[in-house]
Parts: sequence; C-alpha cells; structure tokens
Amino acid sequence: MRDLPHFLEYLRAHPPSQLFLMGDIFQICVGTIKPTHNLEVLEQIESLSHHIPVFYFEGNHDFGLSNVPQLRHITIYKRSAQPVIFGHQNQFYALAHGDLFLGFGYGFYIRALANPLSLKTLGLLSHIKPLYRAISTPLYAKKIKTYPKSALDFIHFAKVRLEHYAKESPKPLAGVIEGHFHIGRIFKDPLYISLPSFYCTREVTKLSVEGLVICPAMR
Repeated sequence: MRDLPHFLEYLRAHPPSQLFLMGDIFQICVGTIKPTHNLEVLEQIESLSHHIPVFYFEGNHDFGLSNVPQLRHITIYKRSAQPVIFGHQNQFYALAHGDLFLGFGYGFYIRALANPLSLKTLGLLSHIKPLYRAISTPLYAKKIKTYPKSALDFIHFAKVRLEHYAKESPKPLAGVIEGHFHIGRIFKDPLYISLPSFYCTREVTKLSVEGLVICPAMR
C-alpha cells in the first residue's frame, strides 16, 4: 500500500488531464466506516480532485463512497450505474470496475452488501471494536493475486466479456476497459483492456499518443 501514496504524490507533481480510479483501490473502504486505514490516500485523492477531474468506479472492496467526505469533489459511479459510456474521438467505450455479468449469485451478494441497510449495519458494527477487528483483520491480511491467462485463454475471455458489454450498451462500442480480474492485458479487435492490479504490479493504464498502454506507474 505504501507505493500508492508515492504514486499519488507523483501525480500531484505531474498531473494528468484526468484520473480514473477503477475500484478496489483499498482492501476495505466502506463509506459508513471511519477510514482510519485509508485516510492518507483519501486525502491525497481529495487534493488531486481540486486540480484535475477524478472519476471513481466503486468496486467490491470499496463502496458507499458518496458518504466519504474526502471524495465529495469526485465523480463516483456506483456499481448499479456501471458500465459508464465515455466518448473519445467520436467512438464510445464502456468503463466499469468489472464485477459485472458474473451470474445471479454474485450479483445478489454484492447488491445486498452495498445496499443502504447493509451500509448502515456495517457502520454500526465498526463501533464494536473487538467484533470489527475480528472481521476486518483477515480482510486486510488477504493477499491480492493476479490472474494471468495464456494468450488463447485471454482471447476467449476478452471476446466473452465484449459480448456481455455489447448486449447491454445503448451505443455501439469501440472497446471495453475494466478492472476486477487483475489480468493486465490488452485485446485489440475490438479493444478490450483488463486492467492490471496496481497493488501487485505497480502498473497503470495511460492514454498516450500510441493509444491506451499498460506501463509502470511512475514512467
């Protein structure tokens, strides 16, 4: 986690035109729970938001973020609002955290976890310190993994994901950009980007003159 504050400081010194945070930025960040573990990073994001547009796509580890004071100047997209269609050079792209189209069971679980009653309950539980520590400590200790795929497996995976997004999109899509799966690879026809996990690889995705590229964070 220490690399993330360093990267955000780097962005303060070398600001991009805009910043997209694609979810699961934290091990746990729930809007109704006081952000003791995440405060430094939240304050850095808040500082950036005064200088550039910041877009935050809620993930399955960070949700209810409209309740977080440090994020009040940031555009937040709940899971229920994703994917979000952005235009670039007269083409449309779907952006999402990525935990979509994963079946009824997962969809029910994540909707139940992020509904207002659950958020309020989690906030109340966080005040019962022994209980909250018992629940949160294993989550903070959980190792985040990447999910590398062979070239053929990734091509199949990309095509399936593209089909899901195309069926749900009101506009013809030139591409899809999503996180969640921690693959860190690009399929180009049409464009599909499975974003890398910054936590694991210290990589980000940038829009450059060559197009969208995955590269080391502080290059």
